[in-house]
Amino acid sequence: MTLKEWRQLGSEILSKAGLADAPQEAKWLLAAAIGRDSSFITLNPSYLVSAVEEQKIQEWLNRRSEGEPLSRLKGRREFWSLPFYLNEHTLDPRSDTEVLIEGVLKWVGEQKAAPWTILDLGTGSGCILISLLHELPNAIGVGVDINEGALSMALHNAILNGVNLRASFRQGNWAENLKGSFDIIVSNPPYIPLAHKDTLSKDVVSFDPPQTLFGGEDGLMCYRILAQEIKPLLAPRGLAIFELGEGQRKDVEILFQQAGFKSLFTLFDLAGIERAIGFDLFRN
Repeated sequence: MTLKEWRQLGSEILSKAGLADAPQEAKWLLAAAIGRDSSFITLNPSYLVSAVEEQKIQEWLNRRSEGEPLSRLKGRREFWSLPFYLNEHTLDPRSDTEVLIEGVLKWVGEQKAAPWTILDLGTGSGCILISLLHELPNAIGVGVDINEGALSMALHNAILNGVNLRASFRQGNWAENLKGSFDIIVSNPPYIPLAHKDTLSKDVVSFDPPQTLFGGEDGLMCYRILAQEIKPLLAPRGLAIFELGEGQRKDVEILFQQAGFKSLFTLFDLAGIERAIGFDLFRN
């Protein structure tokens, strides 16, 4: 079959599976499956797909029809215009999380060249820490995760993006047993309440690791831990910044204020949802 024929068939299969914008999805899937740019699909409709390529396309169409995200099929995702590989231990990075990078860069201002020290708690694929190191050329950073498989992928991504000499990765439970002083502490903790599990889309609940999603009954469990554990680690006049779930800003702000922090700013995602909050330590 030609690419044109596969694109038509793929669009029909994905449409029957209930996927939005099935024609575009089919184009992206075909391109990834045969290792080509998406423009190749448009410019070469008569390209005859090989038997090996056809087998992969059919497998991916079946898996995508079952809800598996294209990023999981490819094993990689672009974040902050950088490539990141994924595995079964890592959260699939979303564009909403890029507000953390934006928040840090706005706080840093014209001092991008300063020797910042960064701590990323729950680093996962390493996308937040690695993106910050890419933007801050003299910064060094530590990524912490409880999962060895995630740490292995984070190191791979640091090497891939050329920042591995300025990044180190440690296994740990949040900030437990950490020492030192960090100018910037960042985290995208699990924040979905367990009660909301049934409301999640299949591509999230079936393919992202549960430990990266759920923050206890009310979604605030990890923020409670972070509010207590990071205080001795944040440098004077340092920044602590965290991703938020929808509607959590007020509760998270209170937790950190009670622990001795002062809120600096709130950031919104493209949907207008309060998606990140920044703190520093309160001083009289």
